[in-house]
Amino acid sequence: MTKPPISVVLCTYNGAKYIEAQLASIIAQTYAVAEIIVVDDVSSDDTMAVVARAAARDSRISLSQNAFNIGFTSNFESALQMAKHDYIAISDQDDIWHHQKIEKMMAAFASDAAAIYCDSVRFTKDIPIHPIKNKKSKHVAGTNVRKLAMYNTVSGHALIIRKTLLEKALPIPTAVYYDWWLALQAVTSGGLQYLDEILVYQRAHDNNVTIAKNTSSKELRNNYRIMLRTHLQAFVQIASLSEKDQVFFINFTKHWSKMLDKGCSSGLFLFMLKNRKDLFYYKKRRLPLLAAIKHSFLFAFRNA
Repeated sequence: MTKPPISVVLCTYNGAKYIEAQLASIIAQTYAVAEIIVVDDVSSDDTMAVVARAAARDSRISLSQNAFNIGFTSNFESALQMAKHDYIAISDQDDIWHHQKIEKMMAAFASDAAAIYCDSVRFTKDIPIHPIKNKKSKHVAGTNVRKLAMYNTVSGHALIIRKTLLEKALPIPTAVYYDWWLALQAVTSGGLQYLDEILVYQRAHDNNVTIAKNTSSKELRNNYRIMLRTHLQAFVQIASLSEKDQVFFINFTKHWSKMLDKGCSSGLFLFMLKNRKDLFYYKKRRLPLLAAIKHSFLFAFRNA
């Protein structure tokens, strides 16, 4: 059977140090990509020059640069809209793909799923020969949107989506993580699929956009609380939510906002306990009920 063509979208910002290696891993895929769309968000280093040299060697690479810096989420939205083909793989600028990433994901992609994602592992110097999976975490798949309400298990660099998903997912709210948004849209628009293989090696370095550094645990928790309210306020607007799921997100947003405004919310504590199997789905626990009580209390009574 003829393999359907696939687009790869890659957004760059000051990524000159590692972008060449990532482009090489995309070009080396056993499933040949039809186009590689690179959109630069006004880098101040040599990113444009590095990509331009790669584009001169491979006509599948197209390079464009924004007139001004528009930020991480908006840049990915712009790149996604440029894709010509029915399947779109998303890439970060500093990772390395397993050479069979696209082939394995496309072979597993179910006809009724809106998106599929694989597992990934971080590395610093050398790509791990025998990468070890995180046995403490679970990955969301299927059509239960509530399992993605509190934590996102879907990384953009691991995603392949159907282009039809963009009809519902765009525009992406600028204050939310684009991959989290796409995951929820997929779950409510046919389903999200997970391939249990490590096919992306995520490079950890000082300039990572998505890896927090030099931040205290307390500051991280406070940043998370604020971030989640912003995301919940966006999630409740998803048109493809069922009536029951919309009520769920409305109530979750209300209780979470009260906790932020007042410093505590018994309503949030009870809501989280009631919905603990969904809200805390992402993490494997030896004593799940006790863990749910502990974390619900910590979130609901942040000043206690």
